[in-house]
Amino acid sequence: MSAIALAGVGYRYPGAAAPSLADIDLVVDPGRIVILEGPSGGGKTTLLRVLGGLAPAFHGGEAWGAGSVAGVDLRSARPGALAQRVGFLFQEPEAQGVMGEALRDVAYGLQCRGWEQDRILPAARAALAAVGCEHLVGRRLDALSSGERQRVALAAVLAPEPDVLLLDEPTAQLDDDAACELVGQLRRFADRGLTIVISEHRTDRVGHLADEVLGVVAGRIAAPPAAAVYPRPLPALVGGEPPSLALEDVVLERDGRRVLHGASAILPAAASVALVGPNGAGKSTLLRAIAGLETPTAGVIRDARRDLARVPAAQRVPGIRLVPQDPGRTLLEATAEAEIRRGAERLGMPAGPADRAIEDLSLAPLLDRHPRDLSVGERERVAIAAALAVDPALLLLDEPTRGMDAAHRATLARIIGERHARRLATITATHDRAFVRATAHALWIVDAGRLVTGDAIPDAVREAVR
Repeated sequence: MSAIALAGVGYRYPGAAAPSLADIDLVVDPGRIVILEGPSGGGKTTLLRVLGGLAPAFHGGEAWGAGSVAGVDLRSARPGALAQRVGFLFQEPEAQGVMGEALRDVAYGLQCRGWEQDRILPAARAALAAVGCEHLVGRRLDALSSGERQRVALAAVLAPEPDVLLLDEPTAQLDDDAACELVGQLRRFADRGLTIVISEHRTDRVGHLADEVLGVVAGRIAAPPAAAVYPRPLPALVGGEPPSLALEDVVLERDGRRVLHGASAILPAAASVALVGPNGAGKSTLLRAIAGLETPTAGVIRDARRDLARVPAAQRVPGIRLVPQDPGRTLLEATAEAEIRRGAERLGMPAGPADRAIEDLSLAPLLDRHPRDLSVGERERVAIAAALAVDPALLLLDEPTRGMDAAHRATLARIIGERHARRLATITATHDRAFVRATAHALWIVDAGRLVTGDAIPDAVREAVR
């Protein structure tokens, strides 16, 4: 019996003029791993939602065709019946947590399924250990990095031992060590009979796992898209560039825990730096401090003109602009176009940079859409466009390729190169090696509470970036 069987399946979101899925035929046997590739907004997440029973039961809209998952008929089953057999890791793990602490969050799903009390905590601990985050027991979810939260969410999905596992961008926020551990674990689960469907743009990490790779383009099964072609790496910086930013013995704490000890660095104007390091090391905290959203315990952060200690976050714009790791939380306007243009309009800035960002990031078809109705990759592009619209001297990007398809990752690399040519600086926190090779002059490495800065990245070092 097939673990997944779809015939002529289609789906239309409420109020949508066209279907998001059409004529989907798919058969997956138990123990197989299928990877879905395709552009942002092409239908990969929607297909997972249909397989998980969330569309149309939760999202509304209209579905048609015939299908079953883990022996459950999609046309007649209640979402709860599918949830007993199917695990779903969402593209945004921040939206998946329920309880405040990691172990309790994993245990919660087992309690809802009526597991015997003496089995719940051992199973929850085993699931955390399986994804390499047992050390997070006792930590609050809101104090974890996005990568750590992604692993906790995956543990919560794995703990009930589902028959089918649906993963939406599972490695997008993981460092390379964590991604490698996850890949090995998924292969072991599949070898024991678990059926796994993965939507993933980072196919360099998971492609070798696949028993089958399918493209999902414009809501239909198609050939997988071609690999992205990145621009040539940025030229080396010319010596003597004035500083755009300086860190002097900066100490940062989060949730009562010191995450950075005495960090010092100079960022030259026109530099593009890759901020790298393992999940939870403090990369996002450092970017937030530069943007004014975290207050250093000690030390000084200066831009080209002043000590920023008494400059609130709102007044650091447009000179410094941060695109956070979860841009969905910062999108407040009713349309994508308003989101992109509003900041520049309020600052009395010209519309040209916003116009260029809309064109470069292929956002014209999305301008009338509500940001909450967009895919994660599309929301990421809207948030980046809103930042580019104020033409900041220093652009801070936190995992900007999360949910972004290959073509748009290459476009963003080109935009960073154009900023360099205009003597504008960029700091990018990322785990994406190919993106680092295409965009970074130098590495800032955060690990074990320390910031280590480097000069220009030679090829041998670029290959070793994690």
